[in-house]
Formats: sequence, structure tokens, C-alpha cells
Amino acid sequence: MRKLAAMVAVSMVISLSGCGFSGSDGGKVSSTSGASQTEAQAEAQAEAQAEAQAKDDGSASGTTGEFPEYHWTAAMSVAENTINYMMVEKFAQLLDERSGGRITVDIYPGGQLGNTTEFTEAVIGGSIDIGTGMTTDLVDFIPSYAVFDMPNLFANVEQMRAVLSGGLVSALDEYNNQGGIEMLGFSDAGFRQLTSNKPVHQLADLQGQKIRVMTNQYHIAYWNALGAAATPMQFTEVFMGLQQGTIDGEENPYMNIVGNNMQEVQKYVIETNHIGHIITFFMNYNLYQSLPEDVRALVDECAEEATAYANSKADESIAEYKKTCEDAGCEIIVLDDKVMGELKEKASVVYDMVRENTGDELVDQLLAAINEAK
Repeated sequence: MRKLAAMVAVSMVISLSGCGFSGSDGGKVSSTSGASQTEAQAEAQAEAQAEAQAKDDGSASGTTGEFPEYHWTAAMSVAENTINYMMVEKFAQLLDERSGGRITVDIYPGGQLGNTTEFTEAVIGGSIDIGTGMTTDLVDFIPSYAVFDMPNLFANVEQMRAVLSGGLVSALDEYNNQGGIEMLGFSDAGFRQLTSNKPVHQLADLQGQKIRVMTNQYHIAYWNALGAAATPMQFTEVFMGLQQGTIDGEENPYMNIVGNNMQEVQKYVIETNHIGHIITFFMNYNLYQSLPEDVRALVDECAEEATAYANSKADESIAEYKKTCEDAGCEIIVLDDKVMGELKEKASVVYDMVRENTGDELVDQLLAAINEAK
């Protein structure tokens, strides 16, 4: 529109100069003398008029065509080579590019802004803007996420991803907002696995092993039901615990095993596939709601693309992480179907706990979604 206005103005000025007109002193301006200069002046004048008109139009509509400036902080407890970091980094890049540099995100990995509990609480409270962890991290703040702590739910990764892209996600929005967050998206890092300095081929091999678990009642109950000695510990303390021998093993996805160099202090990775490592990506709810409509739309757009990018990296990354473990001398143990069935049977105690604490409705919704995704 601005270009069109400039072209019209240029045409009018040139047309007038071609015919000649009277100046204030009554003299006549020649149509041939200084023609190039006259045309350049006309174009400059037209551009200035178009700029002024555009500014007036912007004032009238209440917008200048630019985004407001925002500088946000994102926290995570995991390292820079994780799916979490790739996702948030992509989100930050897209926001920066599409806002013309007016919306930026500073990313703090590796627990720089506190452990998982601390930074999650800070996002809910509003002192940190964005967080990324896993569903289990949210259970203390949004109890409904306990449904994903029921072990051995999913037959495979494809089934889990189908559920995460279905209607169950929308059902969680109400719980998210009541809990103080806006969920921007989900990704995953496959399943959580057991690592240990002792080989595990059957349940009897787990008896008495001190296994680090998240500070989560359902995880504690599961590993105790398997006969291990569940040892709650913050993620940032795990490597030292393994190195010093205060724990025998821990459980994490391959992403975090390698991201925290646990392959250097563990001899075995046992593929228990017990919990889907579902990655969360969320923003403070009040901040999200306070954003102008166009900014919210941009945030949603960039988050969706960043989540899709992270999902595309997941399988490739898991294969690379497994190779890193093997190259470091770790033996990967795949459990047979009989033992996997025993793991699921022992998990029933957790299913009962989750039903008691969250109610049947959401549990049944999840189980139905899993059944449909088979």
C-alpha cells in the first residue's frame, strides 16, 4: 500500500512538472531544465508522504506492525545435547527470526537455575518464564500427570506418540492452567531405562540394589515392588552418587544417561522400557495470557514447529546415544518377554495408587487411548 501511494504521488508531481506551474513569485518552472533533479525530488517527496501516511494509518489502527519487546528465560536440568535443549533452542531461534529480534529467549541448561523442582516452581510462580522437563516433574504441582507414571503402559514408542498427539492432550489443558502453566507442547526421548554396575536379566537380580529414582512416590513404589531399594535423589546429584558408590544404579532415558556421562560410571544398560520419557515444554500461564493476540499466535506457531523438530530428532538421537554407551564399554541387556510381563504385573500397585489419587476418569481415558493406538 505504501509503495502504491508513493507511485501515485511521483506520477502526480512529474505530471505537474511536465506541464509547468507558477511559483509564489509568479515565475514559471521549466519542464526541461533540471528534469532529473526534479524527478528525484518528486520521488523523495512521495516517499516522505507515503511514510507519513503509513504512520497515520498505524496510529489509527493501534499498531505499528512491530511486536513488543520480550526477553524470556528458559530453564532445564538436562544438558545441551538433549531433546529438551534442541526443542527450546529451535523455539528461541524461530521467535527471534519471526519477531525481527524483538522476542528473545535465554536458555539455561544443566540446572543452572535450580534443580527440576526448583525451576518448575519458579515457572509456576512467574520468576522464570519457560521450563522443560518431563511429565513426572509436574506431578507435585499438577497431580493429574501421575497417569504417565503408571509403569509399562506402552507397548512401543509409536503407540506412545500416537496417544500424545490425540485427544487426551486437550483433556489435560484444564489441569495445566489450574496448575499455573500453559503447555506449549510434548516431545519424547523414548523410554526410561535402568543402568547398573550389576547385570540384570531377571527380577531376582534387582534384589537389594540401590537404584536412584526421581523424588516421585509412584517411581519409589514401583522399584520397591520390584525388590530394589529405591533411593530418591535430584538429577544433578546422580553422577556423583554413582561415582562414589552410594547408589548401584539409576533409571533414565538414553538421552540423559549420555547427557550426564553416566556411561562412564555404569557397566550395564538394561532396557526395561518402564516409563515413557515424555518431555514437557511449558510457559507461565499468567505470562501467556497477558500476551497480545498476535504474540500468542507467534508463540504457538513457533512452539508447534519446535516440538515437531524435536520429535524428528528423537529416534536418530536415541540410536546415537546407544552407540555412545556401547563405545564406552557398557553392555546393553534386552529383557525377554517373560521378564517384561513380570515388570508389568508388579506395576499394578502403582496403577492402584494413581487411581486413588487422581480418580478413575483420566486413567480410563488414557487406557482407552492406548487401546485405540494399538
